[in-house]
Amino acid sequence: MSKAQESDLPSLEDEIFAVAHNVEVEQGAAQPLLPADKAQVLVERARAFLGRDVKALAAGIGLFVFVDAVMMWAPLMMSRRPSLMPQFVTLLLLAFGLGGLLIWKVGGRWRMFGVGMMLAWGFLTLVSVGFLTGVTAPL
Repeated sequence: MSKAQESDLPSLEDEIFAVAHNVEVEQGAAQPLLPADKAQVLVERARAFLGRDVKALAAGIGLFVFVDAVMMWAPLMMSRRPSLMPQFVTLLLLAFGLGGLLIWKVGGRWRMFGVGMMLAWGFLTLVSVGFLTGVTAPL
């Protein structure tokens, strides 16, 4: 007898996991901040920037780190270190001379490549306290 009364009422499981038949929407609901077409244009610009400019920046950083490793390997591995002035001048001219030339005169994708070389010089100088770029005096 009690089974007939219980079958008319929904169970707790039905109430928790049931899908609502009517979804109520407030009339004063906020509109999206960017319309879909403007958001799509923004996403495409960001994708183009990340695809092109960040790769050029990373290539500039990678090239400078490679050249720095080749130039500084021998002087830093010697027990009696010679003057690092030639390496310092060469790396400085490479990063800021060639990098500046790429930024101001060549432009395009090469601009970010030059910025990458300059950033790599600054980063390696700060991280290694000048040992990897020849800024510090030999010990």
